[in-house]
Amino acid sequence: MIPGILAMVALLLCLFSGIWCKFISFTQVVDDNSTNNPVTLSYGIWNYLGYSTRDTLSGDTVVMESCNYYPDDSVDIDTKWRSARAFSALTLIIGGVVTFWMLLSWCARGFSGDRGKSLLRCAGMMYMLCCLFQGLTLLLMTSNACYNNGMVELTATTLQNSVINFTGEFPDECEMAGGAKASIAAVVLWFLAALAALKVEPPQRNPITVESHDVTYTKNKQADGTQVVTEMVVKGTPVPVDAANNSSEAVQEGAVADQAV
Repeated sequence: MIPGILAMVALLLCLFSGIWCKFISFTQVVDDNSTNNPVTLSYGIWNYLGYSTRDTLSGDTVVMESCNYYPDDSVDIDTKWRSARAFSALTLIIGGVVTFWMLLSWCARGFSGDRGKSLLRCAGMMYMLCCLFQGLTLLLMTSNACYNNGMVELTATTLQNSVINFTGEFPDECEMAGGAKASIAAVVLWFLAALAALKVEPPQRNPITVESHDVTYTKNKQADGTQVVTEMVVKGTPVPVDAANNSSEAVQEGAVADQAV
């Protein structure tokens, strides 16, 4: 059960890092004498953190934050960016299917004995693949999203035209945000889930057994002419289902052979 728990947490972190719009960030460069808090622009693998203004019921105007998809005409999505997207999707698909299959098999008593060991080894290799794919989502930090992001200038212009009266510059290079840190944590957990699946022995469950009884009926005639039937039950030894099926097949084959002779 340990591999499944580790994989479930890794899957949640993978989902968080992939769909959240705060994978990388650009923090405003401010003077040491400035009293204003620096503005941070955040960008994700699939969307970015945008700003908009809303009027309240009292007549005030406030700035709202929301995750938006990238406009086609404002960003240049290069090969590394596309690769980060592909590996993020593959990790979610492979990790989700394997984790669901493993937890379902566990509940259905599938992880026991030699069969359970084989399933765990297979899941361990898939989790190791997820570990690799999850790490490759960090390619976003070497792509145009980090070094040539046209959305930075566009968002800065939007802020300058908003009510917060923004003035300032942003660095040319991005830094890690919550999504990238969650991706690194997911890499560690995928690796631990893979090791656990490869090293942990499956539980030894009690086999399902069948038990046959021999019943003997004895009829005795009493002195007055009445007959009394006596029942005697002899319990057999519990036999695992597979062994019982093999024994039954052997008996049937023996009967067919006798008929043939």
